Amino acid sequence: MGSTPAKKSGALFEELLETLRSAITDFDCGTLCAPGNDGVPVCCQASSIVPVMYKAEYELLRRRSELWGPYRPRSDGDREMVADARACEVFAECKGHEHCERENRSLACRTFPFEPYLDHDMQLMGLVWYYDLKNLCPLIESKHHIRPDFIRECLSMWEKLFEGMPEELDYYHETSESLRRSFGQKQRKIPVHTRDGVRQMPTSRR
Repeated sequence: MGSTPAKKSGALFEELLETLRSAITDFDCGTLCAPGNDGVPVCCQASSIVPVMYKAEYELLRRRSELWGPYRPRSDGDREMVADARACEVFAECKGHEHCERENRSLACRTFPFEPYLDHDMQLMGLVWYYDLKNLCPLIESKHHIRPDFIRECLSMWEKLFEGMPEELDYYHETSESLRRSFGQKQRKIPVHTRDGVRQMPTSRR
């Protein structure tokens, strides 16, 4: 039986947020980028990375806290980005890292800098780096240890989200296809973080 709108707007996102409890590393990864960014971690600064939320998630967090508010575009590029948002998404902005409420962080905050990776048959295989932000986040493709419990929780979260919002499978299948094309052109395998460690996956079906 499919999920209802009420499920998507409330209980589903409560469950998804509760699933993500572990830190990504055994140290504060903000110490890698903050020293060169006026002491602010780049993922906590809207001028560097604008958080994207599901609308139902945003409404839930707004009911729980005053941490989040609407994102105010600062340039024509920002306005174009907001205009191109998917129907299920909204751009938001928090009060800043000095006022962070960890229990009210968004899904994007808790899973950054990873996104789900789906194979050719739309099966969730693991997590991949969000390569578009490689120049901003020094953790991406670094040799720093990523906590296995973080990987497990993220994968559990995505499994639950895809069950509750199966339409998201199509979106992330497209992002995974794009990544396969990019790595295929470079004749590289894709490092995918799974529950059993990092696997080097080919870009073709073979």
